[in-house]
Amino acid sequence: MKKIYVKTKKFIKNNIKVIILYVVLIAAFTVPLDYEIYTPGGLIKLSDRLDVEGYEEKGDLNLTYVGGKKGTIPLLLLSYIIPNWDIVSVDEMRIGEEEYTDIVKRGQIDLASVNQNALIVAFEEAGYEYKINKEEIAVYYIFEEATTDLKVGDIITHINGVKVNSLEELKSKIIEYEVGEEVSFTVLRNDKEEKCSGVIYESEGEKIIGLYLHSILDVETTPKVTFNYKANENGASGGLMSTLQIYNTLISEDITKGDVIAGTGTIELDGTVGEISGIKYKLIGAVKNGADVFIAPTNNYEEALKVKEENNYDIEIIEATTFKEVVEKLKNR
Repeated sequence: MKKIYVKTKKFIKNNIKVIILYVVLIAAFTVPLDYEIYTPGGLIKLSDRLDVEGYEEKGDLNLTYVGGKKGTIPLLLLSYIIPNWDIVSVDEMRIGEEEYTDIVKRGQIDLASVNQNALIVAFEEAGYEYKINKEEIAVYYIFEEATTDLKVGDIITHINGVKVNSLEELKSKIIEYEVGEEVSFTVLRNDKEEKCSGVIYESEGEKIIGLYLHSILDVETTPKVTFNYKANENGASGGLMSTLQIYNTLISEDITKGDVIAGTGTIELDGTVGEISGIKYKLIGAVKNGADVFIAPTNNYEEALKVKEENNYDIEIIEATTFKEVVEKLKNR
Protein backbone atom coordinates (compact mmCIF):
# COMPACT_ATOMS: atom_id res chain seq x y z
CA MET A 1 0.00 0.00 0.00
CA LYS A 2 2.87 2.33 0.78
CA LYS A 3 4.34 1.82 -2.72
CA ILE A 4 0.97 2.57 -4.32
CA TYR A 5 0.64 5.73 -2.24
CA VAL A 6 4.13 6.90 -3.22
CA LYS A 7 3.53 6.19 -6.91
CA THR A 8 0.15 7.93 -6.87
CA LYS A 9 1.59 10.98 -5.11
CA LYS A 10 4.44 11.13 -7.63
CA PHE A 11 2.05 10.81 -10.57
CA ILE A 12 -0.15 13.63 -9.29
CA LYS A 13 2.87 15.85 -8.63
CA ASN A 14 4.28 15.28 -12.12
CA ASN A 15 0.92 15.79 -13.86
CA ILE A 16 -0.80 18.35 -11.65
CA LYS A 17 -1.32 20.91 -14.45
CA VAL A 18 -2.89 18.33 -16.76
CA ILE A 19 -5.14 17.07 -13.96
CA ILE A 20 -6.31 20.59 -13.09
CA LEU A 21 -6.99 21.36 -16.75
CA TYR A 22 -8.94 18.11 -17.11
CA VAL A 23 -11.09 18.89 -14.03
CA VAL A 24 -11.76 22.44 -15.25
CA LEU A 25 -12.83 21.18 -18.70
CA ILE A 26 -15.18 18.60 -17.19
CA ALA A 27 -16.74 21.27 -14.97
CA ALA A 28 -17.10 23.72 -17.89
CA PHE A 29 -18.91 21.19 -20.06
CA THR A 30 -21.09 19.54 -17.42
CA VAL A 31 -21.79 21.92 -14.51
CA PRO A 32 -24.69 24.27 -15.32
CA LEU A 33 -24.62 27.87 -14.12
CA ASP A 34 -27.75 29.65 -12.86
CA TYR A 35 -28.89 30.31 -16.44
CA GLU A 36 -30.86 28.61 -19.16
CA ILE A 37 -30.67 29.08 -22.91
CA TYR A 38 -33.99 29.45 -24.71
CA THR A 39 -34.04 28.12 -28.27
CA PRO A 40 -36.73 27.50 -30.91
CA GLY A 41 -38.80 24.49 -29.90
CA GLY A 42 -41.00 22.15 -31.89
CA LEU A 43 -44.39 20.46 -32.01
CA ILE A 44 -45.97 17.79 -29.83
CA LYS A 45 -48.99 16.03 -31.29
CA LEU A 46 -51.86 16.34 -28.86
CA SER A 47 -53.04 12.89 -29.86
CA ASP A 48 -49.92 11.65 -28.02
CA ARG A 49 -50.88 13.51 -24.84
CA LEU A 50 -54.68 13.13 -24.76
CA ASP A 51 -56.92 10.11 -25.17
CA VAL A 52 -60.71 10.42 -25.33
CA GLU A 53 -62.15 7.01 -24.51
CA GLY A 54 -64.09 5.41 -27.37
CA TYR A 55 -63.48 8.27 -29.81
CA GLU A 56 -61.14 8.40 -32.79
CA GLU A 57 -58.73 11.30 -32.96
CA LYS A 58 -59.26 13.80 -35.78
CA GLY A 59 -57.06 16.45 -37.32
CA ASP A 60 -53.53 17.55 -36.53
CA LEU A 61 -53.49 19.76 -33.45
CA ASN A 62 -50.15 20.41 -31.77
CA LEU A 63 -48.65 21.86 -28.65
CA THR A 64 -45.68 24.16 -29.09
CA TYR A 65 -42.81 24.52 -26.66
CA VAL A 66 -39.69 26.54 -25.97
CA GLY A 67 -36.42 24.66 -26.37
CA GLY A 68 -34.30 24.84 -23.25
CA LYS A 69 -30.67 24.05 -22.59
CA LYS A 70 -28.73 24.12 -19.33
CA GLY A 71 -26.40 27.10 -19.08
CA THR A 72 -23.00 25.46 -19.29
CA ILE A 73 -20.11 27.71 -20.28
CA PRO A 74 -19.69 26.34 -23.86
CA LEU A 75 -23.43 26.67 -24.57
CA LEU A 76 -23.52 30.17 -23.12
CA LEU A 77 -20.71 31.15 -25.46
CA LEU A 78 -22.49 29.55 -28.43
CA SER A 79 -25.62 31.59 -27.65
CA TYR A 80 -23.73 34.71 -28.75
CA ILE A 81 -23.19 33.16 -32.18
CA ILE A 82 -26.31 31.12 -32.96
CA PRO A 83 -29.41 33.16 -33.89
CA ASN A 84 -32.41 32.85 -31.56
CA TRP A 85 -30.39 31.31 -28.76
CA ASP A 86 -31.04 33.63 -25.81
CA ILE A 87 -29.65 33.54 -22.26
CA VAL A 88 -32.24 33.72 -19.49
CA SER A 89 -31.40 33.94 -15.80
CA VAL A 90 -33.16 31.35 -13.65
CA ASP A 91 -33.81 34.25 -11.25
CA GLU A 92 -36.40 35.55 -13.73
CA MET A 93 -38.48 32.43 -13.04
CA ARG A 94 -38.03 32.59 -9.27
CA ILE A 95 -40.23 34.43 -6.80
CA GLY A 96 -37.97 35.72 -4.05
CA GLU A 97 -35.31 33.30 -2.83
CA GLU A 98 -37.12 30.04 -3.56
CA GLU A 99 -35.46 26.86 -4.78
CA TYR A 100 -35.56 25.76 -8.43
CA THR A 101 -37.58 22.70 -7.33
CA ASP A 102 -40.38 25.06 -6.27
CA ILE A 103 -40.51 26.47 -9.81
CA VAL A 104 -40.90 22.93 -11.18
CA LYS A 105 -43.63 22.03 -8.67
CA ARG A 106 -45.51 25.23 -9.49
CA GLY A 107 -45.36 24.27 -13.17
CA GLN A 108 -46.82 20.86 -12.31
CA ILE A 109 -49.68 22.52 -10.44
CA ASP A 110 -50.33 24.76 -13.45
CA LEU A 111 -50.48 21.76 -15.79
CA ALA A 112 -52.84 19.79 -13.54
CA SER A 113 -55.12 22.80 -13.12
CA VAL A 114 -55.24 23.84 -16.77
CA ASN A 115 -56.00 20.26 -17.88
CA GLN A 116 -59.15 20.29 -15.76
CA ASN A 117 -60.09 23.72 -17.14
CA ALA A 118 -59.66 22.30 -20.64
CA LEU A 119 -62.09 19.48 -19.86
CA ILE A 120 -64.79 21.83 -18.59
CA VAL A 121 -64.50 24.36 -21.43
CA ALA A 122 -64.35 21.70 -24.18
CA PHE A 123 -67.25 19.62 -22.81
CA GLU A 124 -69.43 22.70 -22.32
CA GLU A 125 -68.76 23.95 -25.85
CA ALA A 126 -69.40 20.50 -27.34
CA GLY A 127 -72.63 20.12 -25.35
CA TYR A 128 -71.49 17.23 -23.14
CA GLU A 129 -72.11 16.89 -19.42
CA TYR A 130 -69.39 16.64 -16.78
CA LYS A 131 -69.16 16.46 -12.99
CA ILE A 132 -66.77 18.15 -10.57
CA ASN A 133 -65.96 15.56 -7.92
CA LYS A 134 -63.75 17.66 -5.66
CA GLU A 135 -61.44 20.65 -5.41
CA GLU A 136 -57.86 20.15 -4.25
CA ILE A 137 -56.04 23.03 -2.53
CA ALA A 138 -52.40 23.22 -3.60
CA VAL A 139 -49.68 25.35 -1.99
CA TYR A 140 -48.47 27.45 -4.93
CA TYR A 141 -46.10 29.88 -3.20
CA ILE A 142 -44.99 30.60 0.37
CA PHE A 143 -44.32 34.22 1.37
CA GLU A 144 -41.09 35.05 3.20
CA GLU A 145 -43.07 36.36 6.18
CA ALA A 146 -44.76 33.00 6.73
CA THR A 147 -43.90 30.79 9.71
CA THR A 148 -44.70 27.35 8.40
CA ASP A 149 -43.20 24.03 7.35
CA LEU A 150 -45.59 23.65 4.43
CA LYS A 151 -43.94 23.26 1.03
CA VAL A 152 -44.84 24.24 -2.52
CA GLY A 153 -46.82 21.39 -4.05
CA ASP A 154 -48.49 20.28 -0.80
CA ILE A 155 -52.21 19.48 -1.11
CA ILE A 156 -54.03 20.72 2.01
CA THR A 157 -56.81 18.37 3.17
CA HIS A 158 -57.44 19.37 6.83
CA ILE A 159 -56.91 22.33 9.14
CA ASN A 160 -56.80 21.52 12.88
CA GLY A 161 -58.30 18.13 12.06
CA VAL A 162 -61.28 19.56 10.14
CA LYS A 163 -61.57 18.55 6.49
CA VAL A 164 -61.62 21.43 3.98
CA ASN A 165 -63.22 20.88 0.59
CA SER A 166 -62.47 24.15 -1.21
CA LEU A 167 -60.19 27.16 -1.23
CA GLU A 168 -62.98 29.40 0.03
CA GLU A 169 -63.72 26.99 2.86
CA LEU A 170 -60.07 27.05 3.95
CA LYS A 171 -59.99 30.86 3.91
CA SER A 172 -63.14 31.02 6.03
CA LYS A 173 -61.57 28.64 8.57
CA ILE A 174 -58.35 30.66 8.89
CA ILE A 175 -60.18 33.84 9.93
CA GLU A 176 -61.70 31.95 12.88
CA TYR A 177 -58.30 31.80 14.60
CA GLU A 178 -56.39 34.50 16.47
CA VAL A 179 -53.31 36.31 15.22
CA GLY A 180 -50.23 34.49 16.56
CA GLU A 181 -52.08 31.19 16.93
CA GLU A 182 -50.45 28.09 15.46
CA VAL A 183 -52.72 25.82 13.45
CA SER A 184 -52.05 22.33 12.13
CA PHE A 185 -52.48 21.11 8.58
CA THR A 186 -52.83 17.65 7.12
CA VAL A 187 -51.41 17.57 3.62
CA LEU A 188 -50.61 15.17 0.83
CA ARG A 189 -46.94 15.47 -0.12
CA ASN A 190 -45.70 13.14 -2.86
CA ASP A 191 -48.88 11.08 -2.33
CA LYS A 192 -48.08 10.58 1.37
CA GLU A 193 -49.97 12.14 4.28
CA GLU A 194 -47.92 14.61 6.35
CA LYS A 195 -48.61 16.83 9.36
CA CYS A 196 -47.55 20.49 9.12
CA SER A 197 -48.22 23.73 10.92
CA GLY A 198 -48.47 27.46 10.30
CA VAL A 199 -48.82 30.61 12.38
CA ILE A 200 -51.65 33.07 11.75
CA TYR A 201 -50.54 36.67 11.16
CA GLU A 202 -52.19 39.83 9.93
CA SER A 203 -51.46 41.59 6.65
CA GLU A 204 -53.42 44.60 5.40
CA GLY A 205 -56.18 43.86 7.90
CA GLU A 206 -56.54 40.22 6.85
CA LYS A 207 -55.67 37.08 8.81
CA ILE A 208 -53.40 34.83 6.73
CA ILE A 209 -50.84 32.02 6.92
CA GLY A 210 -48.69 33.56 4.19
CA LEU A 211 -49.56 31.15 1.40
CA TYR A 212 -50.59 31.66 -2.19
CA LEU A 213 -52.96 28.77 -2.86
CA HIS A 214 -54.22 27.34 -6.14
CA SER A 215 -57.28 25.14 -6.58
CA ILE A 216 -57.18 22.06 -8.80
CA LEU A 217 -60.55 20.62 -9.80
CA ASP A 218 -61.15 16.89 -10.21
CA VAL A 219 -63.46 16.66 -13.23
CA GLU A 220 -65.27 13.46 -14.20
CA THR A 221 -66.38 13.14 -17.82
CA THR A 222 -68.11 10.67 -20.09
CA PRO A 223 -66.34 9.81 -22.31
CA LYS A 224 -63.30 9.66 -20.07
CA VAL A 225 -60.30 11.78 -21.05
CA THR A 226 -56.82 10.58 -20.10
CA PHE A 227 -53.84 12.94 -20.02
CA ASN A 228 -50.47 11.38 -20.85
CA TYR A 229 -48.00 14.18 -20.22
CA LYS A 230 -44.38 13.30 -19.45
CA ALA A 231 -42.85 13.92 -16.03
CA ASN A 232 -40.69 16.80 -17.33
CA GLU A 233 -43.61 18.58 -19.02
CA ASN A 234 -45.38 21.23 -17.00
CA GLY A 235 -46.93 24.70 -17.14
CA ALA A 236 -50.27 26.12 -18.23
CA SER A 237 -49.40 27.29 -21.75
CA GLY A 238 -50.86 24.19 -23.44
CA GLY A 239 -54.35 24.80 -22.06
CA LEU A 240 -55.92 26.27 -25.19
CA MET A 241 -54.58 23.57 -27.50
CA SER A 242 -55.62 20.78 -25.12
CA THR A 243 -59.13 22.25 -25.07
CA LEU A 244 -59.21 22.32 -28.88
CA GLN A 245 -58.03 18.70 -29.06
CA ILE A 246 -60.73 17.47 -26.69
CA TYR A 247 -63.43 19.52 -28.41
CA ASN A 248 -62.38 18.45 -31.91
CA THR A 249 -62.51 14.79 -30.88
CA LEU A 250 -66.04 15.14 -29.47
CA ILE A 251 -67.70 16.93 -32.40
CA SER A 252 -68.58 15.46 -35.80
CA GLU A 253 -66.57 17.82 -38.01
CA ASP A 254 -62.80 18.37 -38.09
CA ILE A 255 -61.94 21.99 -37.34
CA THR A 256 -58.37 21.53 -38.61
CA LYS A 257 -59.63 20.96 -42.20
CA GLY A 258 -56.58 18.80 -42.86
CA ASP A 259 -54.04 21.46 -41.90
CA VAL A 260 -51.32 21.27 -39.27
CA ILE A 261 -52.52 23.55 -36.45
CA ALA A 262 -50.13 24.65 -33.72
CA GLY A 263 -50.50 27.18 -30.96
CA THR A 264 -50.24 28.18 -27.35
CA GLY A 265 -52.15 29.93 -24.57
CA THR A 266 -53.64 29.25 -21.16
CA ILE A 267 -57.35 28.56 -20.70
CA GLU A 268 -59.60 29.87 -17.92
CA LEU A 269 -62.88 28.32 -16.81
CA ASP A 270 -64.83 31.02 -18.67
CA GLY A 271 -62.96 30.20 -21.89
CA THR A 272 -60.63 33.20 -21.79
CA VAL A 273 -57.25 32.57 -23.41
CA GLY A 274 -54.31 33.86 -21.38
CA GLU A 275 -50.86 35.23 -22.21
CA ILE A 276 -47.78 33.02 -22.29
CA SER A 277 -44.02 33.55 -22.50
CA GLY A 278 -41.61 32.56 -25.26
CA ILE A 279 -43.94 33.21 -28.22
CA LYS A 280 -40.97 33.82 -30.54
CA TYR A 281 -39.40 30.41 -29.90
CA LYS A 282 -42.75 28.64 -30.22
CA LEU A 283 -43.62 30.30 -33.54
CA ILE A 284 -40.17 29.63 -35.03
CA GLY A 285 -40.40 25.99 -33.92
CA ALA A 286 -43.88 25.66 -35.42
CA VAL A 287 -42.74 27.03 -38.79
CA LYS A 288 -39.67 24.77 -38.89
CA ASN A 289 -41.91 21.76 -38.22
CA GLY A 290 -44.36 22.50 -41.01
CA ALA A 291 -47.32 24.11 -39.24
CA ASP A 292 -49.88 25.80 -41.49
CA VAL A 293 -51.59 27.79 -38.72
CA PHE A 294 -50.30 29.22 -35.45
CA ILE A 295 -52.69 30.34 -32.69
CA ALA A 296 -51.42 33.10 -30.39
CA PRO A 297 -53.10 34.71 -27.35
CA THR A 298 -54.20 38.32 -27.79
CA ASN A 299 -51.43 39.65 -25.55
CA ASN A 300 -48.82 37.79 -27.65
CA TYR A 301 -50.41 38.34 -31.05
CA GLU A 302 -48.51 41.48 -32.10
CA GLU A 303 -45.15 39.95 -31.20
CA ALA A 304 -46.04 36.83 -33.21
CA LEU A 305 -46.93 38.99 -36.24
CA LYS A 306 -43.64 40.87 -35.89
CA VAL A 307 -41.63 37.62 -35.85
CA LYS A 308 -43.56 36.41 -38.90
CA GLU A 309 -42.88 39.61 -40.86
CA GLU A 310 -39.20 39.82 -39.88
CA ASN A 311 -38.60 36.28 -41.09
CA ASN A 312 -41.05 36.34 -44.01
CA TYR A 313 -42.80 33.22 -42.70
CA ASP A 314 -45.57 31.62 -44.76
CA ILE A 315 -47.93 30.78 -41.90
CA GLU A 316 -51.39 31.98 -40.89
CA ILE A 317 -51.56 33.46 -37.39
CA ILE A 318 -54.87 33.45 -35.53
CA GLU A 319 -55.46 35.75 -32.58
CA ALA A 320 -57.02 34.02 -29.56
CA THR A 321 -59.08 35.97 -27.03
CA THR A 322 -61.59 33.28 -26.10
CA PHE A 323 -61.97 29.60 -26.90
CA LYS A 324 -65.31 30.13 -28.63
CA GLU A 325 -63.73 32.79 -30.85
CA VAL A 326 -60.87 30.47 -31.85
CA VAL A 327 -63.30 27.69 -32.76
CA GLU A 328 -65.29 30.06 -34.97
CA LYS A 329 -62.14 31.31 -36.71
CA LEU A 330 -60.97 27.76 -37.42
CA LYS A 331 -64.38 26.71 -38.73
CA ASN A 332 -64.63 29.76 -40.99
CA ARG A 333 -61.13 29.57 -42.49
